[in-house]
Amino acid sequence: MSTPTTAPATTLPAAAPARPGVPGPLRRTLSLARVELLLLRRNRTALFTAVALPVGVIALLASVGGDRLSGGRGAATAVNMVTASLLLFVVFYNVLSAAVARREEGVLQRLRTGEATDAEVLVSLALPSALVTVVMTGVLVLAGFAALDLQLPSSPLLVLAGLLLGVVAHSALALVTATWTRTLESAQVTSLPVIAVCAVGGGFAVPLDALPPAVARVAEFTPLAPVVELLRAGWIGEPTFADVAVWTGTLLGWVVVGVLLVRSGFRWSPRS
Repeated sequence: MSTPTTAPATTLPAAAPARPGVPGPLRRTLSLARVELLLLRRNRTALFTAVALPVGVIALLASVGGDRLSGGRGAATAVNMVTASLLLFVVFYNVLSAAVARREEGVLQRLRTGEATDAEVLVSLALPSALVTVVMTGVLVLAGFAALDLQLPSSPLLVLAGLLLGVVAHSALALVTATWTRTLESAQVTSLPVIAVCAVGGGFAVPLDALPPAVARVAEFTPLAPVVELLRAGWIGEPTFADVAVWTGTLLGWVVVGVLLVRSGFRWSPRS
């Protein structure tokens, strides 16, 4: 797994100059996110993972899928695999690593004494990975449409909703995991159970129909499962309002629980 490049412990992001018409909270958040994006860009391992992983998934599906990728179900499978990879290894793992690294350097503790609020600091940690995920998903969907004749979604709003809610939910999950992750090295261990549970719930580690019914039912409420369902429905399905409400509600529930846990237990001072 990738380890993000960290800034020196004494380095703090420079305050962004005031811009007419830009609210202070948004300006501060974007200023901090710009620094995080610069650090992510300098981390060649993280960038390689963000670019090579989804490309590799598409290449693998193209080599083994053949004509099966040309239909709606094939398109949904391809996009689900790419999106799941990005959410787990770009959003979740990178946000977790960035939060732990900045905390152990003392950067988060010092930022709390400045103008930025807690929410602005934490959102800025997640924005670069979220941006990379959204951009890479869009690029690969267009590339798949052009090169593999993948079908475009019948309900783009469902696909977009699944992607954005998935980004927010997995960012919150990363910050929660950071609360019990002592060091950057231990993030490789603490992230594994979360990734495993999400992979099972999303049906990638083991098909859900191969699981016992009770286990499969529980797996449907794991963070990645509703993302997969929303994406699949956006491509090939005509889901009922109740289905969409359950999937969306599950993701929003994870977001709310994550925010509450972060507010009550997130560690801002170094632990090691």
